[in-house]
Amino acid sequence: MSETHTTAASVHSRTEERAILTVTCLAAFLFFNSFGSIGVALPAIQKQFGNSLSEIQWITLMGVVTISSLSFCFGRLGGRLGQRRLYKAGVALYAAGAGLGGMSASFLQLLGARAVMALGLAMALPMSTAILAASFAPERRGRVLGLFAAAIAVGRMTGPVIGGLLLQLGGWPWIFWMNFAVGFLITLAVLQIFHGPGEMRREVFDTWGAMALLVGYPALLIGLTLGSRHGWLSARVLGAFALAALGLLSFVWIELRTEKPLIDVAIFKDRLLAAALLTVVLSHLINHPIALAAPLYLQNVLGASGITSGLLLAILPLSTALASPMSGRLADRFDAGTINTFGIALLAAGIACYAALGTASHYALVGAVLALIGAGIGFFTPANQKIAFACVRQEDYGVLAAMLSSFATAAGTIGITITVALMEAASGPRLWTDAAVFASAQQFAFACLVPVGLLAVIVGFQSRRGSGTNLER
Repeated sequence: MSETHTTAASVHSRTEERAILTVTCLAAFLFFNSFGSIGVALPAIQKQFGNSLSEIQWITLMGVVTISSLSFCFGRLGGRLGQRRLYKAGVALYAAGAGLGGMSASFLQLLGARAVMALGLAMALPMSTAILAASFAPERRGRVLGLFAAAIAVGRMTGPVIGGLLLQLGGWPWIFWMNFAVGFLITLAVLQIFHGPGEMRREVFDTWGAMALLVGYPALLIGLTLGSRHGWLSARVLGAFALAALGLLSFVWIELRTEKPLIDVAIFKDRLLAAALLTVVLSHLINHPIALAAPLYLQNVLGASGITSGLLLAILPLSTALASPMSGRLADRFDAGTINTFGIALLAAGIACYAALGTASHYALVGAVLALIGAGIGFFTPANQKIAFACVRQEDYGVLAAMLSSFATAAGTIGITITVALMEAASGPRLWTDAAVFASAQQFAFACLVPVGLLAVIVGFQSRRGSGTNLER
């Protein structure tokens, strides 16, 4: 399905466009900065409240599960209630949740505050790209999505640094208070810039489909996350997978029979959109494991200090931040499918190079490999998003944005799970105690991911024809 509508960009002045882009990028920076900053605070939170590691991990898992499972619902509700209304509510909820986190006197209170923050993120994140896609003309959309992706990358890069500084200055509550203060200011800016609720439609909401999805999808993510830690045959993991199967099969059954489904399967008939979504899945499946393996490899195998590891790991999001705006501009001027394929090829090459790293690899080589992977992500993401948004009607932008986000999260979780399983299968019990064994297991696991990267390149080629600046048909 192609865009035949007149985009909302025609009614926005350049000043309004700059304001919309600025506030959405600032919000995206804050959201993704919080993932890293709160992650740094987990040991201090565990020490204060005395919870087990499995309990503390729910602070992170709460965000992943809530955002992934609720994004689909809010993506569809965005068309019914108004994308801008949901975005404003999401940013405000995030700020309120951060304030509650700063005031938390118990672990349960903190977990509840984190749930409020995650609920706000689930509202705001899908609406962000949907609003940007609707607010800018197709010939300028790639540049805007590139800047948005760069803001996300900078947020990821600076999160641990800012979190560590606030942790040292005032303890973990300062991290939440910082998110509250900045979130409150962004909320005020959003309320000032986004006038009105946006376009609203009267349509039936797929309540039963949403309920089935909210049962099955979180259960799948929880099972995948806990399986590598508690054993794939443990009762809680098997129970999670059984619940996931029940919920997701029910969801598919409902979607095929309801008049207005949460996810319209007809959109997958578009070859370009199907290729765009599949490359999102494949790319995140191979790049997410880097976040788990690289820190352990640098410190446990190469003996890098914490500072050195942090600087080297920052190269990946930095190169993403630098490449994303270039990708967006090129996608606007030339064939977006070619830029998309170039990015996924860089990523696949980076994964292949990472698979060759060993016990004697130099820091400079590791940095170069991480830069290659980051550049691949940066060139791929904006161009791929430009292609995807050009394939659907504006009323489906929210659903598409939710699909891009949720598919990426699920694929990343599956990729990490597969990588850990491959490493454990190749090494046995000495994986976490013997540096040489870890390096060898890492080489094996990432070598197994290389064919997935090659498949992503092949799929990416399918988006080359008809995906240039005149894609909007």
